[in-house]
Amino acid sequence: MMNLTEKEFLEELRRDFILEAEEYLQTITAGLLDLERPDSPPRVLEEVFRAAHSLKGAAQAVRMPAISGLCQVLESVFSAMKKGVLHPSTEGFDILQRSVDVLSAMVSAGGEDDGRGTEARKVLETVLSDEGSPGSLFPPFIPHRQETAGIRAETAEEKALPQIPPPASGEQGREGPEQPAGRGTPRETVRIGADKLDGLLLRAEEMISLNQVLDVRLGEIRELRHLLAEWLAEWRRTENVLKKTGEDKRLPPRAAEFFTAGRNRLREAWEQAAFMERSLADNGRTSGILVEDLLEEARSVLMLPFSSLLQGFPKIVRDLARDLLKDVEFSAEGGDVEVDKRILEGLKDPLVHLVRNALDHGIERPEERRAGGKPEKGRLSIAVSSVERGRVEITLSDDGKGIDPERLRASAMKSGLLEAEEVRALTDEEALMLIFQSGLSTSPIITDISGRGLGMAIVREGVESLGGKISLSSLPEKGTRFTLSLPVTLATFRGVIVREWGQQFVIPTACVRRAARVRRSDIRTVENRETVSLDGMPHALVRLGSLLGMAEPADRTEKDVLPVVAAGTGDSIVAFVVDGVLNEQEVLLKPLGGILKRVRNVGGVTVLGSGKVVPVLHCGDLVKSALKGTVRSLSAQGEAGEAPPAVLVAEDSITSRALLKNILTAAGYAVHTAADGQEAWKTLSRGEISLVVSDVEMPGMNGFELTSKIRSEERLSDLPVILVTSLESAEDRERGVVAGADAYIVKSGFDQGALLDVIRRLL
Repeated sequence: MMNLTEKEFLEELRRDFILEAEEYLQTITAGLLDLERPDSPPRVLEEVFRAAHSLKGAAQAVRMPAISGLCQVLESVFSAMKKGVLHPSTEGFDILQRSVDVLSAMVSAGGEDDGRGTEARKVLETVLSDEGSPGSLFPPFIPHRQETAGIRAETAEEKALPQIPPPASGEQGREGPEQPAGRGTPRETVRIGADKLDGLLLRAEEMISLNQVLDVRLGEIRELRHLLAEWLAEWRRTENVLKKTGEDKRLPPRAAEFFTAGRNRLREAWEQAAFMERSLADNGRTSGILVEDLLEEARSVLMLPFSSLLQGFPKIVRDLARDLLKDVEFSAEGGDVEVDKRILEGLKDPLVHLVRNALDHGIERPEERRAGGKPEKGRLSIAVSSVERGRVEITLSDDGKGIDPERLRASAMKSGLLEAEEVRALTDEEALMLIFQSGLSTSPIITDISGRGLGMAIVREGVESLGGKISLSSLPEKGTRFTLSLPVTLATFRGVIVREWGQQFVIPTACVRRAARVRRSDIRTVENRETVSLDGMPHALVRLGSLLGMAEPADRTEKDVLPVVAAGTGDSIVAFVVDGVLNEQEVLLKPLGGILKRVRNVGGVTVLGSGKVVPVLHCGDLVKSALKGTVRSLSAQGEAGEAPPAVLVAEDSITSRALLKNILTAAGYAVHTAADGQEAWKTLSRGEISLVVSDVEMPGMNGFELTSKIRSEERLSDLPVILVTSLESAEDRERGVVAGADAYIVKSGFDQGALLDVIRRLL
């Protein structure tokens, strides 16, 4: 039994182990990707072998036998590859990559094995012993052909495999050294929790407020000095007037003494105020320099190279491309560009979605590319560069089929986002920007990868929440390019302070196009909306106070000239009327806290130098709120008195059928059930059904057949159909498209929120 001290020490070791294990796993993952290439140098295999060996030893040290056991088998596989007796096929590399995925999950779970580790170990042991197929979960390796009598001949597929060169003479059968591989020039380092570094930077950034307080106090001292100067001058004038009114042009002795003493004390007070003003100004300048240097140093601690985010994308591209039966070459540039780690964390999901979208919608399958005169292998790249001081630009481009503006126009009309006249007036560039509208998609079917019409809207919101903006360009059959522009650091930014109905607000400078003053006579009404022309362009005009739901002051007077701030994101600009534009300054964004995690139109708060807490407005929300009158509201659906939509669930499993029924009933739908396709078809012929949720593998009539039968019936041809199934291959998804399904959801990644979201969209 371990005592408390030993347990605490072990826990400390395990925390360090997780960080170390992540480095080893990344080395193995990247190395396996390199080893799939025909020109992979021998050193890559050596690095992968040593990483597995070192991870095994580290796991043994922290008493995680499940991890060390799987590493032991992996190490043996890599050793066999080094000796030249094992040559993995593409499917073999799939086994290794999935084994690394299992290892990663075990590390995250603190060394616990949920059964997948044992299964992966058995698969690898079977491969090593060449006892036959290791099972359907992991396809088998194609082992190196033995040049011995009685062994089968090498197949054509095996001959086409890239051959890993055998070890040099004298190294056959000798394993690598026991010590870990070198990691560059040694230097002093210390491990510190990221949360502590975040706290350090936050405290450093809060010192900006102290500088602002110093500026406010300096202004107050200056005001006091001016007041004392005016008072001293008035004192002298009063003294002179009294002297002139005296009989002998003099004041009585007691009065003269009083005025002289008072004048001298006022002068001393004025001089003291002047000295304090100079000292405070000097201290403010010194403090400003120190705070700026401290902020620079603190930010540099949290600045990470972009490569720390990009390192996971080669595997994401490889795995998803194989699932979609596509051949894609991925490249990344600019990994040495450093940005705030909080920017990297917030950028991960948008970038992953853009990559998944490019692979699913953009890059074609090899046979399609070959028919179109393109190389069979598609290209996808991410390039990072510093474009100006304080900003970074990320470009994601592919050489796929591009985005068709006409399909976006058609989807916009079908979804009710725009009227036909509005769609016809759009240029191709404007039509492409429709892809960022929520609920708009050109995919013929909704899957777990794409098609809900929400992803690109979420991407845009994610980028804008980081203070960035996104744009795109696309050419038919040539490809698509997304460009993301983001700040290098987060939290501090420049903001325009405005006053509206007795309250101050901050609008981020990054989304402010201009501040101006407009005459009330210049306001026009177009389609029941007030507009104003700025720089020759018409913009919607909205009162900021009304938009935010503020109470209008009773004593407010109408003015002929109105201050406005034109702000927005992308091409959506709105002119907001305010009482006054005060100034622009650097501010520190503070979150609203757990209870107010998300408040519409508000991105956070900041504390001004005066100590006043001021809301920081969210530009994206403001524009949406201002323009929401032009978009059909979804809340109008399902008004009181209407019957709930009827959903038919076709599922042969009693448990799955009951689960789906409970989920849909709780969401407010009227649910009908059927045990197979035949029963579902009878239900459809009897009653009015709004949507069908069906399994695929059912007795009698399966889900594909049911969907095809629905599409062949004119009365039901537009009925939405969602297939929820355990079949997750690309071929099965394609069968769903051919059959006419509107959505394809895989049970292994089932999320009831995603299902309800898809149903709401289709209805």
